Amino acid sequence: MILERFFTSKTTAITAEMIRADITRCEGEISAHHDQMAGVMANIATMTDSDHVTAEAKIAATKRAIARLDARVGHLAAELPKVVAAEQASAKIAADELLRQRAEAARKANTKEAAKLLSEYEKLAGPMADIFARLAEIRTETDVVNAQLSKNKVAETVSSFETIHRKTPDRLASERRETRLCYVYRYPASPRDTETVKYVQIPASEEVREATIGRDGNPLPVGAVHYDQFGRNIIIHPKLEDREIVVERKPAKRGLYEESLDEIRLPPAFAGGEQHWPRK
Repeated sequence: MILERFFTSKTTAITAEMIRADITRCEGEISAHHDQMAGVMANIATMTDSDHVTAEAKIAATKRAIARLDARVGHLAAELPKVVAAEQASAKIAADELLRQRAEAARKANTKEAAKLLSEYEKLAGPMADIFARLAEIRTETDVVNAQLSKNKVAETVSSFETIHRKTPDRLASERRETRLCYVYRYPASPRDTETVKYVQIPASEEVREATIGRDGNPLPVGAVHYDQFGRNIIIHPKLEDREIVVERKPAKRGLYEESLDEIRLPPAFAGGEQHWPRK
């Protein structure tokens, strides 16, 4: 087979990918040969007779190389569809065999393994139903007791097992504080009353604002504020100080209950069997 003569390896099967790669290589060499011929004849006007003979010999050799490459590409292109078809057929055979094996495994799993699992489920479902029944009794008794305690408070209300065991803890509101560089604005208290003027007495206060730190590591400057104190315009210049401030707050969050056990159903394992839970 001529295709086997193009590829020297005897251990590797000839694939469509190998053929496509060889076609690409040959086409690249053909293009390079055409460029080479154009370069050889570029200076024909100034060639001597000897140079011209040499150039034509090179061109002739190059044309023969191109002809061989063209022939190789032709053979490869003709064989490529056959190889592709063979690969697709082989792939389909392998895929079909794999599907047959999976079908057989699934058939055995449904026929034998599932029967064992359902039998095991049948054994476990009874005790599980007993557990659910007892939990239902506990819930009912708790509701009755709490209803009576609401009228006769002789003891604390009873927490349900859902709250005790099946609810995540409530999260209290919290805050995280850190010492940061801040601008502090100090506002003066109201002036003292005089014989003619009585002031609303407002105590001295301060406002703390966290400073913004620039790229150079220094706090960015801020301006003064105007404070109107009973008609007097007072300019308040802030001062930089280290202050402990709140940097993060987390709100309170109620704990979450797990999904209710009331939603659980335990049907029979096999056709015609008794439902395990809820019990009829």
